[in-house]
Amino acid sequence: MERDTFGYHTRTETKSKGWQAFPYLMVLTVCCAFSLPAFSAMQKGSENALGIPISLFEGFSDLYRQELGSIQGCEGNVAALEHKVCSEHLRNEGNAPYILYVRGSSEPAPIVVLFHGLTDSPFYLRGIAEHLQSRGYTVVVPLTPGHGKKFADADMEDPKLKQRWYQHVDDVMALVNPYSTQRFIGGFSTGGTLATRYMLLHSEEVDGLLLFSGALALSNSAENLARIWGMKSLAKLFDGDFETGGPYPYRYPDVAGYAGLTLADVIFEIRDILDEGNYTKPIFVAHSMADIITPFRGVEDLIQRINGNHQVFTIDKSYDTCHQDLVMSSFMMIDFKVDKRQLRLDERCAIPKPNPLFGSMTLMLDYYMKGLQKKERE
Repeated sequence: MERDTFGYHTRTETKSKGWQAFPYLMVLTVCCAFSLPAFSAMQKGSENALGIPISLFEGFSDLYRQELGSIQGCEGNVAALEHKVCSEHLRNEGNAPYILYVRGSSEPAPIVVLFHGLTDSPFYLRGIAEHLQSRGYTVVVPLTPGHGKKFADADMEDPKLKQRWYQHVDDVMALVNPYSTQRFIGGFSTGGTLATRYMLLHSEEVDGLLLFSGALALSNSAENLARIWGMKSLAKLFDGDFETGGPYPYRYPDVAGYAGLTLADVIFEIRDILDEGNYTKPIFVAHSMADIITPFRGVEDLIQRINGNHQVFTIDKSYDTCHQDLVMSSFMMIDFKVDKRQLRLDERCAIPKPNPLFGSMTLMLDYYMKGLQKKERE
């Protein structure tokens, strides 16, 4: 469903050369908290030798033990080189945060942290995360506060929601910073917004910014609405009891108006930060020109105002690609079961589809990342 602005099912198409999945060594059913006794006993030196950052896993699990109240082992499959944090408070395990890692090198792998979008979950970044893992990166995909839960009504009208988002990004980055000398931050949609703010405030801590359908602008009507005094209070009334269940297993059915207005506040804050100084940072952008939820003008303005060797992958408007599909690979669709009985099938973006240009998009991403690795070596 494409309902302009505060969320609602948009999608992004790109031409794909098909899913280029890396060869898994094996798929194991392992505990999501990943606190295996043998690993817990390892000293930090042996962790680095094996390329398995056990203390990073423990810190990641502790983060969600505090945020969600409790965590538990995952009942579903967890890949051999994956640490996943499950909880009884999540809708299902597809909404769980995870780390995909590499091992076998004496040098720490570069780390990429990717934040998901408003109303959705880490599932949506799976295809990109697995691609980067196959290229030798450790990829951390957090769960933003208020998302992926069975019950989220209190979260979606929390007056401290923005501060919780900011603090979570800070906590995740503080957790990963000691584990690599090369770090990237980015995300999909709202995740890209939060990543952009962090990069601007902590530019020296990250080597690049990755934006997939980055929400650096909303429609004119949405932004005008967000500037009206008292709209957040009205939004809480209109939102009513926020429903988390629905046709989509890995995202909420709608965007809470209050959360959408909170996103607008973050966007406005980023523009204020940009007005205050000059910034240099290489940025990767992937965006659909048919995206009316997060118009391209937002990221276009960003790359014009920030110096750097930027790489921009755009999808022509003629493809009519919806917001949500930009990050969807063919492989991801295997596990994506939508309850069509709850959908209006005549709506433009009701049914998720894989990005037909996913392969081309990741090739451009590879080019961007290799250029920064070469610069790091020099």
